[in-house]
Amino acid sequence: MKAVSNFFLRARHWQIFLLLFAVPTIAEFSAIGGIPSGIRSWHDFGPGGFFFLGVMVCFLAWFGSMGFFFRSIVKPELRMEIQFFRFALVYPVVYVPIFFFLVIPDTGVPVWVILPLHLACMVCLFYLLYFVSKNLVLAETGKHVSFYEYAGPFFLLWFFPIGVWIVQPKVNRLYAEKSSTEAFTATSVAKS
Repeated sequence: MKAVSNFFLRARHWQIFLLLFAVPTIAEFSAIGGIPSGIRSWHDFGPGGFFFLGVMVCFLAWFGSMGFFFRSIVKPELRMEIQFFRFALVYPVVYVPIFFFLVIPDTGVPVWVILPLHLACMVCLFYLLYFVSKNLVLAETGKHVSFYEYAGPFFLLWFFPIGVWIVQPKVNRLYAEKSSTEAFTATSVAKS
């Protein structure tokens, strides 16, 4: 997991853009002709469904890497609770396949069952945006922040294809600063 996290924290903005936006968009447009006109079961999705799930997992891995990293460099008295963040990372990965099994084949599952599950998934995704953007600003400023101070990163992450060009360089800078500080500390300890 550390290798995945290091990849996302070191990756340049254009690499994240290619991995999470350009490649999935090209794949989606190339697959349009192969989509059956009537999807009756999850089998009709074919490999595209697994590709979609893989892209979603990569997106959540990127958010998880940023969230855990930012929280680790924030002063202890400013740190946000981590339990719901962990849940918010896992819930969409569990929910999406269940959604495809229950809704696509028209199993007759009532809306009152699906709607709360779907809304919970949306809440988790917005919480991820909130957690990562707030912790980014907390890590940069080192003081309590209001929504107005982290609204910029929040909306930049929400509108990902644009925001990645601004947010990822900040991630790279903070990661490089932490890495150089750890290297300096390790060298100082070794000389002592």
